[in-house]
Amino acid sequence: MTQEVQKSVKLDRSSLKIAENEFVEYKKEIFKISSIIDFHEVVGINIETKRPKRLEIKYLKPITPENIEMNPAIYKDIDEYSDEEFKEIQQKYSAIQPLLSNDISREEIEQHAEKIGVHFTTLYRWLRKYKSTGTLTGLLPKPSGRKKGETRLDFMTEDVTQEVINNYYLTRQRPSVQSVINKINIECKNRGIIAPSKNTIRNRIHKLSEYDILKKQGNRSIARTKFEPVPGSFEAEYPMQLIQIDHTPVDLILVDDDTREPIGRPYITVAIDVYSRMIVGYYLTLSPPSSTSVALCITNTVLSKEKTLLELDIEADWNVWGFPETIHVDNGADFRAEALRTAGLAHGINIEFRPVGKSNFGGHVERVIGTLMKAAHEIPGTTFSSIHERQEYDSNKNSSMTFKEFEKWLVTFITKIYHKRKHEGIGMSPEQLWEKGIFGEESSVGLLPKPTDSVSVTIDFLPIFHRTIQKNGVNIEGLNYYDHLLRSKINMMEEGTNRKKKFIFKRDPRDIKYVWFYDNVLQEYFKINVADQNMPNMTLWEYELIRKKLHEDGTTQINTAQIIEAHEELHKQIEDSTNRTKKARRLKQRLKNKDTEISTTQEILATKPLPANSYVDEAIWDDDIPDFD
Repeated sequence: MTQEVQKSVKLDRSSLKIAENEFVEYKKEIFKISSIIDFHEVVGINIETKRPKRLEIKYLKPITPENIEMNPAIYKDIDEYSDEEFKEIQQKYSAIQPLLSNDISREEIEQHAEKIGVHFTTLYRWLRKYKSTGTLTGLLPKPSGRKKGETRLDFMTEDVTQEVINNYYLTRQRPSVQSVINKINIECKNRGIIAPSKNTIRNRIHKLSEYDILKKQGNRSIARTKFEPVPGSFEAEYPMQLIQIDHTPVDLILVDDDTREPIGRPYITVAIDVYSRMIVGYYLTLSPPSSTSVALCITNTVLSKEKTLLELDIEADWNVWGFPETIHVDNGADFRAEALRTAGLAHGINIEFRPVGKSNFGGHVERVIGTLMKAAHEIPGTTFSSIHERQEYDSNKNSSMTFKEFEKWLVTFITKIYHKRKHEGIGMSPEQLWEKGIFGEESSVGLLPKPTDSVSVTIDFLPIFHRTIQKNGVNIEGLNYYDHLLRSKINMMEEGTNRKKKFIFKRDPRDIKYVWFYDNVLQEYFKINVADQNMPNMTLWEYELIRKKLHEDGTTQINTAQIIEAHEELHKQIEDSTNRTKKARRLKQRLKNKDTEISTTQEILATKPLPANSYVDEAIWDDDIPDFD
């Protein structure tokens, strides 16, 4: 089924922190986590009823910073409320209860306020507080000033500031400076003391040593890279500290879904956690790997694997998510996209390229790939690792597995065999060591924060184009994209210059019928469709194939009508020649296989994927990822 791509995105790079004493939203109720059961469930205490409840992690949501700042009372423990406070909550709730319908009018609020003897603005404020927090405790007034008999002392404010910076900011959760300010304000209000100014807090943070910040926030690899000599070997002390990524053609011939004729070898990109040897992400494609293959592999690494397992109909556990600290990738030209490094930094990931001649830099992932290939040699249609191994075995004649079938086999092998059998290098299975690193010891890291918005993660890793906006919209590689919201940006000049302003656009190469336009004023991405809506959904790979054909036919100026006509002709030629050549069968499979590849990246923006090699040299990557506070 085709998935509708949302029309606008306000990037959200926040994560859900899953730890004891954290407050979370669960099915529109607020809970305080009291204990972690496993990768799937926690125990939470309902802050209204005080009753414990098992909460499924997949349904947890973070409490928004806006609600935290507006209603610090929701962070108080239930036992801290006095009888007088509960009485106040009950009185206010009784006043607003008749108004909880969503379609209540201002006139009705004013009439009810007059009836119960409360000013209408006060009643409206209570109603807004309750609806914004979803909890009765939000009806408590913000504590202001200090309690009676309590003296404000400078050292008390200093203690709170240092306590929050040391115990909250300098942790592996890597909260933003604004989050630190919010937390200090809440703590000061709860203790009845005056909070320091925002600038004072920022100055204290800026005075911290960069080495200490990186190390205490869990970025030990980055700290070592920047401030310590390069180590002779690469090991890790805990999960997601260091990830290695590499790729290879799979030693297997696949067949077409319909004809079952051989179509060639797929390519796989693999990410491995050096600490546990767990495979934490992958990307499978029929096209040679590129920087996009790495980007999609990283996206798969960061996001939950539940959707992948569901789509492949595999009953297994793959309890991996979260942002790695450091990723090592191959030094080959296909991987040298600076946007990977920049997108990683936007999410706190340090991406490093393998130095020339440093074979140990990617040794762990190469051994894992060897393991996967050895297992693939048992599948009919294997090419083995060499001609000597293959001897007279006919790989094409014996091939029997389709792309989708092989992906299911691959993920089944990863989750049910590789993760569970003993690894000689670590003395236990990767899954056992992963769980030990998460739960097992005093030095374990606990459950890693889960990305709040998977779409935001994906957008950050898409290729960037800088373009001016003209009367007919924006032109990217011969295609015009237009929407009325671009009108105010037409021919806009850069401030203080005589140059036209260039805006940021991002495009998913698996569906080029739309692009994402970044409005730097609203700090939001908007979906902009191709100007000619008659153009069919198309991958960049198909588009480049069509452009190449038209140029070979002598066409210099290409318009959308020609593209549509060439697209129809291309598919007809493929259909006619499918039974004649392996090349045609492979081409047909690539065109058909769009939905298969997109399933591996979990809730990616587009609905149809593209072989990744087609735009490596064409796309404009840039390090100008917008800065969101």
